[in-house]
Amino acid sequence: MRTIMLIDHDLLFGAGLSALLAETGLLVAPVVASLAAALTELEAGSTPAVIILDPAGISDPLPVADQIARLRKAAPEAGLVVLTGALDGDILCACQESAADACLSKAMPLEAVRRTLHLVMLGQRVLPAAALSTTATESPGPADEPGRGPDLLTVREREILSCLLGGGSNKDIASRLNVAESTVKMHFKALLRKLRVQNRTQAAMWALSNGIEPRL
Repeated sequence: MRTIMLIDHDLLFGAGLSALLAETGLLVAPVVASLAAALTELEAGSTPAVIILDPAGISDPLPVADQIARLRKAAPEAGLVVLTGALDGDILCACQESAADACLSKAMPLEAVRRTLHLVMLGQRVLPAAALSTTATESPGPADEPGRGPDLLTVREREILSCLLGGGSNKDIASRLNVAESTVKMHFKALLRKLRVQNRTQAAMWALSNGIEPRL
């Protein structure tokens, strides 16, 4: 199972978040209390799928953007998520400028945090609108259209989406469902057409927004 590194001096909060996320199938490694300790673990070979950082919580003298940049350099393949108590302008700007993958408030519901972490593990960037330097008008996606909920999918298609949310490749999904890899590819093509999306990441976003649970 892919792990999550949490960097926060508040060990009680970290232990609570770890326990709650574990109930949803996400494994959080023991909480790291400082940026220096996190960098030491990464240099020693730790390979988390996602790193969660509270820049305010660790009281590091480095600017937030520099903290994120050092983590990005040490773990280029990991998703980087800022989870902090107050999303002020400085933190939002730092997240945007340093290419953090997500920026969240500790006041958010657990389900929103869980879904965001799954999106980040799928390669999606999730930032508040206020963090974006430019704005764009978003067109409604397939999940916003009437009659396009999970009921339009077959049982097998829902199973494949569930495996996709769990981080599985086509080969992994085929093994889990005991079918040929070519069968999984065929179902994916049908899924993309039905959902009117262009790729696996968009399909995963649709699945998360429509209540399909990851199969880990």
